[in-house]
Amino acid sequence: MRINNVKGVIAAALLALALAQPLWAEEAWQASFDDTCSKSNQAMTMSVQELRDLLAKCDALQKVIETQEESVRKVYLKRLSLCRNLYAYMLEYKQNNQGK
Repeated sequence: MRINNVKGVIAAALLALALAQPLWAEEAWQASFDDTCSKSNQAMTMSVQELRDLLAKCDALQKVIETQEESVRKVYLKRLSLCRNLYAYMLEYKQNNQGK
Protein backbone atom coordinates (compact mmCIF):
# COMPACT_ATOMS: atom_id res chain seq x y z
CA MET A 1 0.00 0.00 0.00
CA ARG A 2 2.79 2.44 0.81
CA ILE A 3 4.42 2.07 -2.59
CA ASN A 4 1.13 2.97 -4.28
CA ASN A 5 0.87 6.11 -2.13
CA VAL A 6 4.42 7.12 -3.01
CA LYS A 7 3.75 6.53 -6.71
CA GLY A 8 0.60 8.63 -6.46
CA VAL A 9 2.47 11.47 -4.78
CA ILE A 10 5.22 11.34 -7.39
CA ALA A 11 2.68 11.31 -10.22
CA ALA A 12 0.83 14.27 -8.69
CA ALA A 13 4.09 16.19 -8.27
CA LEU A 14 5.10 15.55 -11.87
CA LEU A 15 1.69 16.63 -13.09
CA ALA A 16 1.87 19.81 -11.02
CA LEU A 17 5.31 20.62 -12.45
CA ALA A 18 4.13 19.99 -16.00
CA LEU A 19 1.16 22.29 -15.51
CA ALA A 20 3.17 24.99 -13.77
CA GLN A 21 5.89 25.27 -16.40
CA PRO A 22 3.71 27.15 -18.94
CA LEU A 23 2.74 29.53 -16.14
CA TRP A 24 6.39 30.41 -15.50
CA ALA A 25 6.95 31.24 -19.14
CA GLU A 26 3.72 33.23 -19.19
CA GLU A 27 4.68 35.35 -16.22
CA ALA A 28 7.54 37.11 -17.99
CA TRP A 29 5.42 38.70 -20.70
CA GLN A 30 2.53 39.33 -18.31
CA ALA A 31 4.82 41.18 -15.92
CA SER A 32 6.10 43.26 -18.82
CA PHE A 33 2.51 43.88 -19.94
CA ASP A 34 1.46 44.97 -16.45
CA ASP A 35 4.47 47.26 -16.13
CA THR A 36 3.95 48.82 -19.54
CA CYS A 37 0.19 49.40 -19.33
CA SER A 38 0.23 50.46 -15.67
CA LYS A 39 1.87 53.73 -16.74
CA SER A 40 -1.08 54.83 -18.86
CA ASN A 41 -2.41 57.10 -16.10
CA GLN A 42 0.94 58.99 -16.20
CA ALA A 43 1.01 59.45 -19.97
CA MET A 44 0.29 63.18 -19.82
CA THR A 45 3.36 63.86 -17.72
CA MET A 46 5.79 61.68 -19.69
CA SER A 47 8.46 62.97 -22.01
CA VAL A 48 8.44 62.30 -25.72
CA GLN A 49 11.26 59.76 -25.31
CA GLU A 50 9.44 57.92 -22.52
CA LEU A 51 6.37 57.63 -24.73
CA ARG A 52 8.49 56.35 -27.63
CA ASP A 53 10.03 53.75 -25.34
CA LEU A 54 6.60 52.60 -24.19
CA LEU A 55 5.39 52.32 -27.78
CA ALA A 56 8.40 50.14 -28.58
CA LYS A 57 7.59 47.94 -25.58
CA CYS A 58 3.98 47.67 -26.75
CA ASP A 59 5.13 46.57 -30.20
CA ALA A 60 7.42 43.92 -28.71
CA LEU A 61 4.66 42.70 -26.40
CA GLN A 62 2.24 42.44 -29.30
CA LYS A 63 4.51 39.93 -31.02
CA VAL A 64 4.67 37.79 -27.88
CA ILE A 65 0.95 37.98 -27.17
CA GLU A 66 0.13 36.96 -30.75
CA THR A 67 1.72 33.57 -30.00
CA GLN A 68 -0.58 32.85 -27.03
CA GLU A 69 -3.71 30.73 -27.11
CA GLU A 70 -6.81 32.34 -28.58
CA SER A 71 -8.70 33.58 -25.51
CA VAL A 72 -5.57 35.04 -23.90
CA ARG A 73 -4.53 36.56 -27.22
CA LYS A 74 -7.89 38.29 -27.77
CA VAL A 75 -8.11 39.79 -24.30
CA TYR A 76 -4.52 40.96 -24.00
CA LEU A 77 -4.25 42.28 -27.56
CA LYS A 78 -7.33 44.42 -26.96
CA ARG A 79 -5.97 45.74 -23.67
CA LEU A 80 -2.56 46.35 -25.22
CA SER A 81 -4.17 48.19 -28.12
CA LEU A 82 -5.89 50.56 -25.69
CA CYS A 83 -2.62 51.32 -23.90
CA ARG A 84 -0.69 51.72 -27.13
CA ASN A 85 -3.32 54.03 -28.63
CA LEU A 86 -3.17 56.28 -25.58
CA TYR A 87 0.64 56.46 -25.70
CA ALA A 88 0.58 57.14 -29.45
CA TYR A 89 -2.00 59.90 -29.01
CA MET A 90 -0.02 61.57 -26.24
CA LEU A 91 3.19 61.33 -28.28
CA GLU A 92 1.52 62.94 -31.29
CA TYR A 93 -0.01 65.63 -29.09
CA LYS A 94 3.32 66.48 -27.45
CA GLN A 95 5.21 66.51 -30.75
CA ASN A 96 2.63 68.81 -32.35
CA ASN A 97 2.66 71.22 -29.40
CA GLN A 98 6.41 71.40 -28.77
CA GLY A 99 6.91 74.28 -31.17
CA LYS A 100 4.04 76.33 -29.80
